[in-house]
Amino acid sequence: MPVLLHQLKICGLTMRQNITELIKNGVVLGDGGYLIELERRGYVDSGSEREKVGTGRGSGQFTPEAAIEHPEALRELHREFLEAGSQVLQALTFFGTREKLSRAGYGAQTEQINQAAVRLAREVAGDRALVAGSVSRTQLFEREGPSAAAHVRDLLTEQIRLLKDAGVDFLILETFFRLDEMLIALECSRASGLPIVATLSFRPVLTESSDGHSPAHCARTMAAAGAHAVGANCEQEPARMLPILREMRDAGGVPVAAQPAAFRTTDDTPCFTRMRQFPDELETIQVSRRTFREFARSARSEGIAYLGGCCGCNAAYIRALARGLAEKS
Repeated sequence: MPVLLHQLKICGLTMRQNITELIKNGVVLGDGGYLIELERRGYVDSGSEREKVGTGRGSGQFTPEAAIEHPEALRELHREFLEAGSQVLQALTFFGTREKLSRAGYGAQTEQINQAAVRLAREVAGDRALVAGSVSRTQLFEREGPSAAAHVRDLLTEQIRLLKDAGVDFLILETFFRLDEMLIALECSRASGLPIVATLSFRPVLTESSDGHSPAHCARTMAAAGAHAVGANCEQEPARMLPILREMRDAGGVPVAAQPAAFRTTDDTPCFTRMRQFPDELETIQVSRRTFREFARSARSEGIAYLGGCCGCNAAYIRALARGLAEKS
């Protein structure tokens, strides 16, 4: 028998309520991954035929042009997450800065893509969910190093302005590998006045960010820089991400957010984008929905206040999280 949406809700959602208020009252259930799911459905190009994936070079990998080219496909994915229990829908604005979109051939549509993505998420969310603007790393620090800081600041300032003008309720800063670039994103986000959830991705090792800072140090620094919640997203499956989350929880002093990937990694390669199966054989390392249900079951005791999924997580995984949250740990 289907589980009804109201049975899956973890904390009450009064529309337009501030995310910072919600995460104080219970676990907020986010949504899942968009770009890989849309790629699986045929709407987005992974770029694997044109570039060496994972290096930050090239133009193709997983950009958000579906917001203007296939709006109904994106609208349907939002609907699926909402019906599965998501209390937050992320606008598909990941990799939505002008420079990244220019490398993919969509620079002239930067405003259109960001605005359309927010509009689609808002149409589906209605009065049932909040809408978050997704802001990601630019890839410029990986390609050019810290000398790109001023350019990164300009790019993120522009995108965050577009997201605020389009009417997002808060920002999710996600999949930043370096703390220094995350701090620029936090600086730009603070200027918007919007609440901020900030999550780093740990690659190539679990013990430090790509620029050499421990999860604990990252958590303290991000919280001091204005993040209302800190945590980790992508790269690892739930069990491998949990030690990172615990370290950040114990150090940060603010609520913890978790958005694990749904792909199995190894001790030697603890990040799925470095696995040989990325991006065209990911189905062979997919983890089960039960893994996410079990992860959600312990979310409260682990101090996780915002729980969602990242790459590989479709609506079935979000429903599994919702069911796990509804169960006693």
